[in-house]
Amino acid sequence: MFSPQSVERVSRDRLVFAVQPGQPLPWEAGHELSRWKLRPNQTWRHVVYLGIHRLDELFEVLSRVFEPDPDSYDERPAGESAVVALTVDEHGHVLLDSLVLSSCAWATGRLVRDRRARGDWLARFESATEDLHESLQEVVTVTTNGTEDHAPQMVPRVVDHDLLAGCLDLALGVAGVGAALPCTDIRIKSQLVARRNPDSAAGHAFLNSFIMYDLERVAEKIAKGDVGVALRDYLRPEADLATAGRVDVRDRIDAVLAATAPRAVPAGRWPSHPEHALALNQQVAVCTALGMTAGILGVNGPPGTGKTTMLRDLVAALVVERARRLAALTDPARAFTGRQLRWSTGQRTRVVDVWQPDLTGFEMVVASANNGAVQNVTDEIPAADAIDDSWRERAAAADYFPDIATALLAGQPDAEQPQVAERAWALVAARLGNKANRSRFVSTFWYHTPDEPRKGSHEGHTWYGLLSVLKGYEQTSPEVPWSTAVSRFRAAEARVEAVRTERAEVYRDVERREHPEIYLADLRHAVKVAAGSVESARRRHGAALDTERERVAEADRIASALQAEAERDARHRAAAADQTLATAERQVEHLSTGRRATAERALWSSEAELSRWLTAQAAHQRAQPGPWEWLRTLGEAQRRWSYYDGQLLAGVRQAQVALDAARAERAAVQVEIDVVQRAVDTARRQGDEIRRMLAAGIPKPRVDHAPLTAARRTVALAEQELSTAVLAHRAAEDAIRAAEADLSALEARLGRAASALGRHFPDPEWHADRQRRESAALWTDREWNEARSDLFLAALALHKAFLRHNATRLRRNLQAAMDLVGGDAPTGLAPDAAVAAWQSLFFVVPVVSTTFASYDRVFGHLGREALGWLLIDEAGQATPQNAVGALWRTRRAVVVGDPLQLEPITTLPFRTEQAIRTEQAVDEQWLTSRTSVQRLADRLTPLGTWLAGDGDSDPTWVGVPLTVHRRCDQPMFDIVNQVAYGGLMIDGTGTGAADRFQLVYPTLPPSKWIDVAGTGAQGHWIPDQGRQLDRILATLAELDFDMSEVMVIGPFRDVAREVGRRARRYPGLVAGTVHTAQGKQADIVVLVLGGAPDRVGARRWASSRPNLLNVAVSRAKRRLYVIGDRQAWSPLRYFKVLSDELPHQDPVRP
Repeated sequence: MFSPQSVERVSRDRLVFAVQPGQPLPWEAGHELSRWKLRPNQTWRHVVYLGIHRLDELFEVLSRVFEPDPDSYDERPAGESAVVALTVDEHGHVLLDSLVLSSCAWATGRLVRDRRARGDWLARFESATEDLHESLQEVVTVTTNGTEDHAPQMVPRVVDHDLLAGCLDLALGVAGVGAALPCTDIRIKSQLVARRNPDSAAGHAFLNSFIMYDLERVAEKIAKGDVGVALRDYLRPEADLATAGRVDVRDRIDAVLAATAPRAVPAGRWPSHPEHALALNQQVAVCTALGMTAGILGVNGPPGTGKTTMLRDLVAALVVERARRLAALTDPARAFTGRQLRWSTGQRTRVVDVWQPDLTGFEMVVASANNGAVQNVTDEIPAADAIDDSWRERAAAADYFPDIATALLAGQPDAEQPQVAERAWALVAARLGNKANRSRFVSTFWYHTPDEPRKGSHEGHTWYGLLSVLKGYEQTSPEVPWSTAVSRFRAAEARVEAVRTERAEVYRDVERREHPEIYLADLRHAVKVAAGSVESARRRHGAALDTERERVAEADRIASALQAEAERDARHRAAAADQTLATAERQVEHLSTGRRATAERALWSSEAELSRWLTAQAAHQRAQPGPWEWLRTLGEAQRRWSYYDGQLLAGVRQAQVALDAARAERAAVQVEIDVVQRAVDTARRQGDEIRRMLAAGIPKPRVDHAPLTAARRTVALAEQELSTAVLAHRAAEDAIRAAEADLSALEARLGRAASALGRHFPDPEWHADRQRRESAALWTDREWNEARSDLFLAALALHKAFLRHNATRLRRNLQAAMDLVGGDAPTGLAPDAAVAAWQSLFFVVPVVSTTFASYDRVFGHLGREALGWLLIDEAGQATPQNAVGALWRTRRAVVVGDPLQLEPITTLPFRTEQAIRTEQAVDEQWLTSRTSVQRLADRLTPLGTWLAGDGDSDPTWVGVPLTVHRRCDQPMFDIVNQVAYGGLMIDGTGTGAADRFQLVYPTLPPSKWIDVAGTGAQGHWIPDQGRQLDRILATLAELDFDMSEVMVIGPFRDVAREVGRRARRYPGLVAGTVHTAQGKQADIVVLVLGGAPDRVGARRWASSRPNLLNVAVSRAKRRLYVIGDRQAWSPLRYFKVLSDELPHQDPVRP
């Protein structure tokens, strides 16, 4: 809130008028502006500043509110601001929407009333602004009485002195600062604007920080965790930085080689001269940036080191990469997801086709705190002289909308006298930013149609804006089929990749050759290691064999013991068998001679007894009485016979039983004898077998000995290891023999590569000579550069072919994008719809630019990481807060600048800033007056170098340093290289331009210091020095020198004011403070030092840091003329170098 913008001082030349009582106002009759003859397309707008006050007095009030830091000191800020600004039209009517209340004045008033004031400051400020708007509306309008036919209407009043006084009272009442600060003056700035777009200059009325509301929005997002990688890294505290991983590119040549290896070199290249490769560190920066998936890359860009050249190659690389992805589409319609988003504004509905994610992320925004910086970059990229003459025909064939691009480079289209517009070669970049630029872009890029030739011109604008072009595409079929367009691109791509393959092979050879003795030593070491491995394997194999033998002996002893045991057992069994045999034989003998004999005798006896009984029975049967005997004896005989017959039968039976028993006994005995006999046979057989076995000898048994099994496995493994080691040793010996033979072939190949690549080959001289090394990137010789540039042009042609094949979708999407660019899109538009429309614009125009002040107004609809690339230029001049909104909306950021050129300009005094910082508990690293976007980015970048301190300060780490300077002749180069860079830069300017300059202007003296003592000072302006300046300018005018190539600058405002008066006498002359020279250059720079003799502190301020002198001297390409009191300035730090390096002369007296 405490960042007021300055208002211009009263100046009739600049149409800035003080309001004086009784004097007509600029819109009133009688004012000098009423006599101006305006063209039909012009009208007036008047910015009225109410409550003019000096900034130093405002901050003096603040210093009384906050407790000052006794260790902080700063100069009193210069300039004036206002409490309120508003715009009045040509009729004297206030444009109510133009009201701006100064946040600084209001916040100061609030603190004056209550120094403990807290709460939501922005919300309270917005409420105060609304209150002022309502009150002002009542003052500057009159409400008419209504009638039956018409409702009451607000009619604007014509502003006069009394009305202005009333407005001032309202403003001071709301701001509440009037009692503490003198602020009663009113000032008016009048400006001519286009009648058809009269509000395009409204931005001049801003009094407040341009980023205040966006910072609040982003802070709310961060509090919710909605933050991307780039901004998260940017906000990282110093204590959390991984400084141990930093790589100094001046010391670590290996890291530089790896960063720029052929595989890392982008396929696309800007169509510059094929022999003009990027400098080495430019290539490092491009390759490193393209290798980022997200985050921030800091690039240190001292003056004249080719920042735009580097960015152009980055642009070409990204366009080619997107073309590669386009070429992967078999159908160009597949570039879109099929999803459509819509929004409505009034009667209009916009339809946006959503892109495939793979085709997004290539959006490039160039941003800076310096409007001139962003304009320079986006004007230089499409300008015709940005490409080499050798590419003109090829670029014309690509025909990437050069007429639209040329019109965008031109001045205002409503100018009566047409400006000679610089021709553009392609529509690859465009200025956006403020409302005027955006409105002009929409009307030129989109809506333009041919018109009649202008007055005094034989040519009209015969080209069409893209809306008409796309409608024309829709009416006809594409002339070239998509497959053909892709094939043409693929053919160009194949040439690039074929050369890349060759360069990659050379790179691999270089890696091998880089340290051949180390390479061979490594191989010899490998042989030694392999031999050692063989010896170790042999030892392990021998030990394993010894162990195996021991285990075999153990097993043999176990087997012998088992054999002896078996023999003893056999003999025991033989003896047992013999004993068994003897016992059995005795049993057989016993049975045979005993029981069997008894049994046989019993059998014989039984058989005889049975035979007697049978014989007796037979005889008895024969003696059976016959019938007659039966009768004779009356049966007695028969009875006696029968009785006796029974007795005989019983005897037979008994004898039979005895016989059976005898037989059974004999059989049993025989069985027993048989059994015993078999035992005898078995025992005899067993005994015989055992004796035969003993006679033959019992074999040793096979022993399953586990330790022996393990030992044999160990032996097998040892044999395998030994075999492997032997093979490895042989391979290592073969490798070293092959390497020794190959090194010769390698050297031959590298010799041929060195001849072909020349300065783009890393030979020993490249390693030893830093100037040679850093002057040109490796590998990018003419052949590859031509192929890569051709591929970039082929990529543009493919993009244009894509437009032809998707004309309807692109027309719809771009129409929506025009709403966003022109500020006509709904406020609450969904971010995904907005980003799809923006992506379409970036597809056609790869790069757009804006200042940080306008970034929110351009891209306010977008969310976190919506855009692919943020390219910040002159980042050393931007305060840390400037980039926050842009970084939040970006995935990758390349931050280019130089902390040793001009630093951020802040209006808030350091003591006041310190007090506010302490009050709010903010870390000191975020002080706007002590750091910059560049410093914050550099600290995050691992690839960089250290810039030596100046004795009072520590070395400074900077991101990838661009070191090859191609602007200033000597001695300017040596001066800035000593003063600011400690010899970091390399002189790549050459002598060609200097020689041509000397041929054209042979009488111009060389650079020098014209010693003019500071007498008769008027503040810091020394009139005698002014007279010397006048002589120089008069001499240049006599030589018909182009005054746009002359710059006159000084360190003090008093000097700048006086030299500025000379600019009116010499059209084209650039004159002002050193700060006005940042980003500019000229053949001749005249540095008028001035400096009141009695104000030593002023000179000490100018010499306190190298930045001011560095910027002043580095603007001069061919000549630097210093006018100043050498005795007063030369002892001062940095100016001593200037004095030592420049010849000096006494002034020429009249």
